Amino acid sequence: MNQTLKIYRINRHHRLLINKGNSESIIKIILEASYKKYQQQKTFQKDNLRTFSIDNIVYYLHVFTSKETVSDWEEFLPDDLTRNEDFTQQKLSLLLFIETFTDLYCVIGGNAYQIILPFIDHSFGLNTYARIMNPATDELASIKSRGITGARAGINEQFRDNYKIIDFIKFGKIPQEIHLKLSEETSNLHFDFLQNKVNERIQIFVSKAFKIKKGIDFRILHRIIEELTIIEELVPSDYLSSYKEITDADFIKDVLSDSLITKIFNDTINIERNISDPEKVFEHDFCNPNSIEQFYEADEYKLKERTEKKGYRTFKTVNDRKEIYRSVLLRAMELHGVNDKFNFMVYLQGVRVVCYQSNKQTVGSSFLFHITTELSIKGKPYFLIDTKWYSLRDSFVEDLKANTLHVLKTYQAPGNILFHKWDKSNIKTEKEYNESYNDIPNYIVIDTIIIDGIELCDLLYFDDSNLYLIHVKFGFSSKVRELTNQITISARRLREVLASQDSDFMEKLFNKIRSKKRTTSNLNLDEFKKLFEKKISYIFAYTSHLGEDLIIQDNIEKFDSNIARFSLVQCSSEMRANYYDMLNFQIMRI
Repeated sequence: MNQTLKIYRINRHHRLLINKGNSESIIKIILEASYKKYQQQKTFQKDNLRTFSIDNIVYYLHVFTSKETVSDWEEFLPDDLTRNEDFTQQKLSLLLFIETFTDLYCVIGGNAYQIILPFIDHSFGLNTYARIMNPATDELASIKSRGITGARAGINEQFRDNYKIIDFIKFGKIPQEIHLKLSEETSNLHFDFLQNKVNERIQIFVSKAFKIKKGIDFRILHRIIEELTIIEELVPSDYLSSYKEITDADFIKDVLSDSLITKIFNDTINIERNISDPEKVFEHDFCNPNSIEQFYEADEYKLKERTEKKGYRTFKTVNDRKEIYRSVLLRAMELHGVNDKFNFMVYLQGVRVVCYQSNKQTVGSSFLFHITTELSIKGKPYFLIDTKWYSLRDSFVEDLKANTLHVLKTYQAPGNILFHKWDKSNIKTEKEYNESYNDIPNYIVIDTIIIDGIELCDLLYFDDSNLYLIHVKFGFSSKVRELTNQITISARRLREVLASQDSDFMEKLFNKIRSKKRTTSNLNLDEFKKLFEKKISYIFAYTSHLGEDLIIQDNIEKFDSNIARFSLVQCSSEMRANYYDMLNFQIMRI
């Protein structure tokens, strides 16, 4: 009888297993840990572990039974029928440990997964695939990943036939599970014994485990284990693991967290003096990462601090999310001054930001949870995203630069669409820049106009056949993430409005434009609505923020914000896949 099996690897570096070189000793620790967890009054008995060897590979089998109550039938039938009947059944479970020269693998059956879960290498399947992958020819069927940027924490994607691994946008995503079809070359090289026909492409599943997606017998399992020992000696590609979460608690505490605290604490000088020079302030994005839309669409934000009785009280309410960071730091300075770094940060750790819409609380989280930033320590970039720290390998950064250049060069907006230069000495804010296009034909200023919690764009520009929704940001730094969030939220809402023919939204927008004394380019309401029947494109408009006004696509090395880079790449991919074309335009400053 064939079985479809998942193969796990035991993590010999687990704190309970480290320095336990003997496989039998390791198996004893694993089993006795499960006895203790499930309060079973028994100890490991060597007689319960059968041993079998083939070709220097040793198999250890532990079999046990567990009772499971058939509760649905017992509860369904009347007592007169079930009285004195035993509605339980025994289920056979097993652990098959497999010892090779270098590793200890495990195959399970029945209810055994929870026993080995604490002791397995959680990256084994993905790391094994990284050693045999061929991104240009391996076909991706589905992938489950964790998002470290954007609005989604968990992403599950399925793909049509012939979708290659290389087509998958990996930036901002950490793969967790992958279903795929290996290339002919890899299938022939490593798994020819699984092929039923010439050049058959083998399908696999990788996650914590490694699985061949077909039924196999014991003989084939043995061949797979032999091949895994060979694959383990190959150099892994960093294509799927070019960035990783940092788990070294001492490094996080002593280096990363301390650097973050220092950055925020030093920023009090800029807050106090109202310095707006992007090169001198603490560059960060401020948003609730698990509830981006609710955060952006909130009517007001209540800022709450801890009380002595461990409760919370509101110390300020703001309507503009951009005031939150400054308001909290000013309050911290008011209570603790600018010399007491320890109590300053203790205070920040106790602050919460609570969002309200239509007088109802929507979401709330700690102040520090909202901060996303990038720190450079000894020339190496580190990211704080959703309270977790990540490091990037050099290959990731190089890939990111290449993809950023591809987006900037390939998807350019019409030349001179924003013809006003942005002299920061005369035009201080983005609002001032946007308003410089008021009264100019074919331009409509939308900046700061919010309808149903959405700011559609900063500027509308139209010609005979196109409508451009322009979003403007000064600089190409970590604040780009805020702009790309706004673009995707706007595009999603616009798609919904046009699909449902929600004329009320457009009417509110038109009336709000007029109430703010802005021109509508001589359009009436019906003509304004017809603008959205044209070909719609979004424009990501930005400037250089460096002292010298450099063209970013020609000087990508000098613009070192990786948050800006992968926010742009990810937004461009998401917009093209789900909404509208997104074009790019650099506004010149001088």
